[in-house]
Amino acid sequence: MPSSKKEPEFEDLLEEIGDFGKYQKRLLIVFLIPSALVLPWFSMNIIFMVFTPEHWCYVPEVVNSNLSHEVQRSIIVPRGNSSCFKYDVNYTELFTSGSLQIKNDTPIISCRSWQYDTTYFEETAASKWNMVCDHSHYSSLVMTLTNVGSIIGTPFYGTLSDKIGRKPVFFIVILVTAITAISSVLMTNFWTFLILRTINGSLMPSVFQLPYIILLEIVGLSQRTKMNGIANASWTIGLCFLAPIAYFTRHWVTFGLATSSVSILMFLYWKFLPESPRWLISQERYKEATRAISRIAETNGKTIEPVELRMKIQKLGEKVKKEKLESANNTFLDLFRFPNLRKKFLIISFCWVADIFAYYGLQINVSNLGGDPFFNFFFLALVEIPGLICSWYFMEKWGRRWCSVSALALTGSACLLVALVPGAPLLAVVCSLIGKFGASASFMAVYQQSSELYPTTIRAIGMGMSGTFAAVANIIVPYIVFLAFIEKYIPFLIIGLVCVLAAVSATFLPETLNEVLPQTINDAEAFGKGQQFLSCSSKRRSSVISNEDEKSPHLLKDTSNDENSWRKISLS
Repeated sequence: MPSSKKEPEFEDLLEEIGDFGKYQKRLLIVFLIPSALVLPWFSMNIIFMVFTPEHWCYVPEVVNSNLSHEVQRSIIVPRGNSSCFKYDVNYTELFTSGSLQIKNDTPIISCRSWQYDTTYFEETAASKWNMVCDHSHYSSLVMTLTNVGSIIGTPFYGTLSDKIGRKPVFFIVILVTAITAISSVLMTNFWTFLILRTINGSLMPSVFQLPYIILLEIVGLSQRTKMNGIANASWTIGLCFLAPIAYFTRHWVTFGLATSSVSILMFLYWKFLPESPRWLISQERYKEATRAISRIAETNGKTIEPVELRMKIQKLGEKVKKEKLESANNTFLDLFRFPNLRKKFLIISFCWVADIFAYYGLQINVSNLGGDPFFNFFFLALVEIPGLICSWYFMEKWGRRWCSVSALALTGSACLLVALVPGAPLLAVVCSLIGKFGASASFMAVYQQSSELYPTTIRAIGMGMSGTFAAVANIIVPYIVFLAFIEKYIPFLIIGLVCVLAAVSATFLPETLNEVLPQTINDAEAFGKGQQFLSCSSKRRSSVISNEDEKSPHLLKDTSNDENSWRKISLS
């Protein structure tokens, strides 16, 4: 009986022209890594820009004295009260009296202006616009509106990149990023600054995603997890550099200009950056796709006959049109119609929320930790590297489920320990480092796990919906950190509880390592029902696996030479 003809796949064409040759490696080294390195410079720099220094009421007589800051605070800030109040005394008479002793029953009044400690920063946006006391929530508002902007901007720029292409949208995003980031630090009006930072925040996810997508769409399947790891590691290294830049600039305007101006250099990629051939095929721009693919083949030292290439591209275009028509009936409501799929979706989304709470919350909470904020920030970023490496290793050895469960549990336990032993600054710093290690590890594991649990037909919808849940949750993270003004352990308590609950819920997700992945909604509904709850990783099933089945990346690597036992996996 003749075998059915195999559907054309773009991955098959990639194998012919080189799915990770000189062309892709050059793009990785020259474009993706540098782009991911500098992204945190103009997306996370807001943490230092709105840093709130130690402050107390401004009293001209005290400022003009030769007293140390410690003594100045002792005669201004009432005992047992916040730095938003001062003693209601005549300080000229106090200095004339020759005694700096103030009675405990002296009346107190609210501050009208403030003096700031310049140990770490000459000036920040918080000290410039007095985001303290009654206005102390403004720092959280700035970061919250940045996250609100990302919720609005991500689907907009994502849709635009599908309409006009990856390359033009990337440069549109970079242009708007440069304009809003640089102009915001030069503003003298707070509300103008706030609007510009909100617009700037709407661009950040796209700045990271577009370079990653451009490279992801021209590399082989076995390289996709590697691209994810390299992009995340590059982000972490760039994040580490942010602390030294802040340390040497010391002024929020200088710091903002130094970190934001780097975006202008990305216009040097204008001629170097290619358009995605996948996107060109999806738009039926076959001539341009042919030229792009021929360029890749030539750089990789591969030859392919032009007429044959055009025919293959034409067939791929027809397949893409067919898939678009078939997927048009799928909506996000499919995630809620089926009980098993609904359970997975809710658990995955909750795990994403927990990861966002821990990762972003612990990073911006650096201002509430004791000690040097530059060192704290640096080590909170540096600890991500071993977190990513451990996650990568244990995901492949023991599976996605217990990797994510363990990492979330570690983060939650570390944060809860701070809440159980409040008033220990060193413990808070150590537990923050442990929590950030777990958060980076769990994020990588949960992301991989979710991409494999959603069926092929609604994978993009499922990932997008889980990401939306996380983005919405991210809006309140700055205000969770803001609660530290009541008690410094409160952010740790909230983050810890959410992560522990997510760890418990994640145990109910099935393992995907070495499993045939679901392609249809019916597959997803049945997936995992036969697995043992306490299994560490699943073994390859003995049943015959058809060439139409998807595998998790580990199984894909193990069977990549068997044409009858594997099918390409798409994580897009």
